[in-house]
Amino acid sequence: MKRSDIINEEAVSPVVGVMLMLVVTIIIAAIVSGFSGGVVGSEKSAPQSAFVVGYNAQITDTDKTNAQADSPKTNNGLTFRLVSGDTVSLDNIMVELQSGTDIMKFTTDTVLNSSTGAVEENGKIKIIKKGEDSTYFAVLPGMDEIIGIGDSFTLLADGSYDSTLATDPAIAKGRFLTWSPEGSSGVFKVKQNVPFDYAIYDTVSNKIIQSGTVTVQ
Repeated sequence: MKRSDIINEEAVSPVVGVMLMLVVTIIIAAIVSGFSGGVVGSEKSAPQSAFVVGYNAQITDTDKTNAQADSPKTNNGLTFRLVSGDTVSLDNIMVELQSGTDIMKFTTDTVLNSSTGAVEENGKIKIIKKGEDSTYFAVLPGMDEIIGIGDSFTLLADGSYDSTLATDPAIAKGRFLTWSPEGSSGVFKVKQNVPFDYAIYDTVSNKIIQSGTVTVQ
């Protein structure tokens, strides 16, 4: 009996150890799973929205030898029509344009430069306001900053010029749409027939909703 008791005690000890290891493993797995689930659950996602991108580029100029907007046509710009997916608010998006190494970003905090006379609220568009300031976003009259399926918004260009007859080698020849927001340090230019990139960001999640390439013709 004494020998039998010793054998049983020795057999029980490894079993208890294995069970303890299993319990600890299960507890650790549960903690890791809960943490991972919390991280994934708290991560914000961008709206799942699809836009058709177009443009309005009626570039007129009286002097085609310089890089100045002598008589800019009003309300040129890029158009974004929501064709499917989630509703978006212009208050929660950023449009980024890139041409070569030049980049410019637009939100409802970007103040429109109206000094060129190339933007006019003429009954065909409604410029979105942020406080007393005009932004670069425009919609149809009667709309607000909420863009649903079938709705469009425009990223207004605040200037344009035609320098196709320029003789000064320092002036690039071509026809251009331009953006120069209040407080910006430079002018962003899009040249006709030259592709450039765009991206629409959701500023809540800091993720891209859509990106692509556009060519103004």
